[in-house]
Amino acid sequence: MTKQLNLLLEDSFRFYRERRLKKALNTAQIALEFGKNHLSENHGLFQVHLLLSNIYNTNGLYKNDTAFYAKALSALDDVKKNYPLAELSELSADLLIARGRICHNLRAFDQSRQLFEEALEISSKLEHTKCLVKSYAGLGQISLALNDPEATIELGKQIETVLKRANEPVKSQLWSDMYLLFSQAFILKQEYSRSLEMSQALLEISRQTKDIEKEVIALRNIAVVCGVKSNYKIGMLYFLEALDKCESIGYRELTVQIHINIATLYAHLYNYEEAIKRYENLLDLYADAIDDKTKTIVYNNIGNIYLATDNPETAIDFFEKAFKLSSQLNFSDLMAYSLAQMSRTKILLNRIEAARGDAMLAKTIYEENNLVNGKQINLLNLGRIAYEEKHYQDAQELACQAIDLAKELKDDSAEIKAYALLTKIFKAKGDFEKALEYQERYAQIQETFSKLQRSRHNLDMEIRHAVREKQKEIELLTKENEFQSQLIQKSQQIAWQNEELLRANDDLRQFAYIASHDLKEPLRMIGSFSQVIQKLAKPHLSEAEQEYFKYVREGVTRMNNLLDGLLRYSTINQSQEEFIDVALNDVIAQSMANLKIRIIETNAIIESGELPVLKGTQQLYVQLFQNLISNALKFVKPGTKPFVKLSAEETAEAHVISITDNGIGISPENQAKIFEIFKRLHHQSEYEGTGIGLAICQKIAKRLGGNIGVKSSLGEGSCFYFVIPKDRKEK
Repeated sequence: MTKQLNLLLEDSFRFYRERRLKKALNTAQIALEFGKNHLSENHGLFQVHLLLSNIYNTNGLYKNDTAFYAKALSALDDVKKNYPLAELSELSADLLIARGRICHNLRAFDQSRQLFEEALEISSKLEHTKCLVKSYAGLGQISLALNDPEATIELGKQIETVLKRANEPVKSQLWSDMYLLFSQAFILKQEYSRSLEMSQALLEISRQTKDIEKEVIALRNIAVVCGVKSNYKIGMLYFLEALDKCESIGYRELTVQIHINIATLYAHLYNYEEAIKRYENLLDLYADAIDDKTKTIVYNNIGNIYLATDNPETAIDFFEKAFKLSSQLNFSDLMAYSLAQMSRTKILLNRIEAARGDAMLAKTIYEENNLVNGKQINLLNLGRIAYEEKHYQDAQELACQAIDLAKELKDDSAEIKAYALLTKIFKAKGDFEKALEYQERYAQIQETFSKLQRSRHNLDMEIRHAVREKQKEIELLTKENEFQSQLIQKSQQIAWQNEELLRANDDLRQFAYIASHDLKEPLRMIGSFSQVIQKLAKPHLSEAEQEYFKYVREGVTRMNNLLDGLLRYSTINQSQEEFIDVALNDVIAQSMANLKIRIIETNAIIESGELPVLKGTQQLYVQLFQNLISNALKFVKPGTKPFVKLSAEETAEAHVISITDNGIGISPENQAKIFEIFKRLHHQSEYEGTGIGLAICQKIAKRLGGNIGVKSSLGEGSCFYFVIPKDRKEK
């Protein structure tokens, strides 16, 4: 039994690692039910509960649903309640780590840190490598969430020390926890080359271990670095691949981040149409998964695009939304930036007084909080307002300050606008020589900026072409292989299917053994000893008690028939016997001989025309016909003599064999159900049976390369037919 539980756990762990969460959950729940029936499986049950907790926790993160976190905690509570653990053990460390991850996702960082530190203390005493790594990794994720890259890097180094001391193979999954911390921390530190190196190592390991979540993060990190280094084409392709994989696992928060990355990249390429479409689709489709700070940033980004495309009225609506939301949440940096952009837009709309109010409030926030992002825009706004009010000296000083900060922040657009403003200021002051000097600087940087715009426009066209080519490639591969739905998953999907097929075959063989030996032996004992008990106790049994023993015998008989049927069903595809020519007339003769007693008892009439010779095996055809004829003899109307007619029809493509009876018939809504295993339309007291016979017939028909069906009306008999194509292949 331990082997079977381990197989279920292994499958569930694999599904979880690949983030096929629904399959992981279903398999874990089956393992839980299996384990509960075998009380000696305490360790296995512990692992099942732990896995269930991790699955629920990940679902909570992916779907942004706190109800899953409650389920995850409940699963851990079940462990504590039902399985006594030593205080100093690997299992107790595992529990602490699992609880720490849940608290982290709930953003209870202090509680999460305490749990990881307790797990770290236990793991250190035990010198348990895996738990040590997971504890350090959990603490590292807290540092990342709190925007502390230095602490994150130190924790990553601790993981490196542990793994080197344990001689852990460099390609093992545990190294991916270290690379994950390093790749994200170095992005925060703006050490992009080091982040790229770590992200590429993370991508390699996550693909080898089929850890799709870490693969997505690695792809996204590589894309971010490419974007920062202006390698937009490569960056976009990595972003799109990350997006496809992220959507496939349903990780909504990370999907939102990648959508924003892609939209922002399009904005940098001046493809404003695509950028705005992606931002607005994001707000429509993922509103529940966007936190307020991210939503504020998106509002500002959309406002910027409408401003850049000469639509200031729409732009100001989005800047006002951003300011309102950031004010409610006291995000000072976003408040200041939104105000700066509102002021800039109102200047364009010639609403100078309102623009001054926004700019002065933004100035106060920038100075009080020592902020930089967008400050160059606000300096430029104040300069323009001073120019409009003819305070030329103030305007000149503000424009020069804007230029200095724009250069520091590498904001070419703000620098160009500042030179244009200085040109106007010196013209207004009558200093035409100085005005010409700034006009020349303006023209020079504007030309460089225009070249950059043209270059990015061309690059955008290249990216569009590359994306179209990639889509064509995916479509072509999908047509060639019906099991492929996406290019990025083709190799994984085929591997999954092959693994599942091999495992299903193993399970089938194991089931056949259990059905034929392990289950039938205790059933024989129940039958034999119940008869012995009945004989010994017969003088003392009442009539009702005699009847109870009859029920036991009937139950044993039904269970024995059920096991025989299951065994036949499970072994249909196991035979390695080669297909030969089989005369169906001989098959009918053998089937009728096997059913001779039943035919005599029911006074049945069976007619058979000339039937063809078909490829197959004698055994399969006998099983098929015998089941269908037996059903026709069983499901008859009271007081009616069974009549069964067998006939054959040949078309250009196939042979059609029909078995027609005068039985009770089948209603149209039930005709598709009757071929399902264990599906019975009548109570045992009306018509005996196991509900397996027609499922066996369907499986045999498929094994022979054909299919089976039925035509019937309730009360008017049935016609079962199976079709064997002439050019079929055995299955």
